[in-house]
Amino acid sequence: MTRLARPLLFRGATLLPGGADWAPRAPIDLLVAGGRVAAIGAALEVTEAEEIGAHHLLLLPAFVNAHTHSPEALARGRAPMARLDEWLAAEYADGQDALPEARIRQAILVSAAEAIRGGAVQVTDHFRQIPPNVESVAIAAAAWAEGGIRGRIAMMLRDLPSPSASFTPPSTETALTVAEALVKAPPKGAEIGLGPSAPQRCSDALLSGLGALARQHGALLHLHLCETAKDAADCRTRFGTDPVAHLQALGLTGSHAEFAHCVHLTDAELDRMAATGTLMVHNPLANLRLGSGIAPVARALARGVRLAIGSDGPGSNDTQDMLEAAKFALLLPRAGRPDAEWPTPAQVLAMATGGAVLAPGARADLLAFDLRAAAFTAAKAEELAPRLLMAARPRDLKHVMADGAFLMRDGALLPPALAACA
Repeated sequence: MTRLARPLLFRGATLLPGGADWAPRAPIDLLVAGGRVAAIGAALEVTEAEEIGAHHLLLLPAFVNAHTHSPEALARGRAPMARLDEWLAAEYADGQDALPEARIRQAILVSAAEAIRGGAVQVTDHFRQIPPNVESVAIAAAAWAEGGIRGRIAMMLRDLPSPSASFTPPSTETALTVAEALVKAPPKGAEIGLGPSAPQRCSDALLSGLGALARQHGALLHLHLCETAKDAADCRTRFGTDPVAHLQALGLTGSHAEFAHCVHLTDAELDRMAATGTLMVHNPLANLRLGSGIAPVARALARGVRLAIGSDGPGSNDTQDMLEAAKFALLLPRAGRPDAEWPTPAQVLAMATGGAVLAPGARADLLAFDLRAAAFTAAKAEELAPRLLMAARPRDLKHVMADGAFLMRDGALLPPALAACA
């Protein structure tokens, strides 16, 4: 990304600050300089800045895609009537987990373009290649950077077989050797972490070893947990206790740990996640696509669990559109949860933006939607946040900025590597 040559002033915008505050302010000026929000206020006096007339723009923090699998971008729409295990066998049947360099780059650039058009500037890629290797992670990291996205790559690791797997997983020693190499000398271009596939696919030796490496090197730890009822039952049978307690005992919980899906967790398990500061990543579209269930999002929020939203992989969603994922996060619980377990628009927006707030000194990750779009016609002030989630579409998004640089301006993707995806 190339940062702006001089400060940029959005003049007269409508601002949704973010965090816990989604009440609009207007007219507001917002100044971007040095990759940060430099100032916010009414009628700012600024010299030597490029100015954008923003009376028709709605500004808010950019989205964060907290869980995906980039290799699936080249294999969408497969096994449309299948549940998870059958779908996995079809999705990876022809080598999506053993891609050559050019195909890894292609998958990620396609994903990056779609992510930006859906408002995301950061992506956590639970990256699967067999056998796991440092070289493929380096290719992926470079590709995410080339696409302008702030990437976080958690190499998927496992050492136990499963019915859906058509390969022999590596040994525990081999998996740990790859993990150690990744965190000791992480490839450039992205934040590098460790991604045990799921507790039922990993031995305790591998899990505890990955937990120790993550703590020692300050690396993120990202895994699937209790995505399906079968996954949850298998974990509880094998461990003889709840899976969160087992992962905690092995050293895999904490503020650096992220558990994707968590569809079939009990209240006690949610309480344990809250107490340890472990992040829950909600993937509503994949849960719906694969019939996995409806995650207990509102119950998790009520218990103080940190939550984020992911698109999941382009093969189980089948898009990378965070605006769409956020809408489904708002609406999916209404299909099978009591009214008291329906998250609010403000809660969902906070989850989708990683809790970010547009305030002086904050990282300049922001979205600018066109208030002249049909989604916002005749909207009252209190309707802007709900309409953003329920009615706005990617075509209504005018500008996307990350770290003070445009990834999309006036609807055009700017990273040169994405020219073919325009």
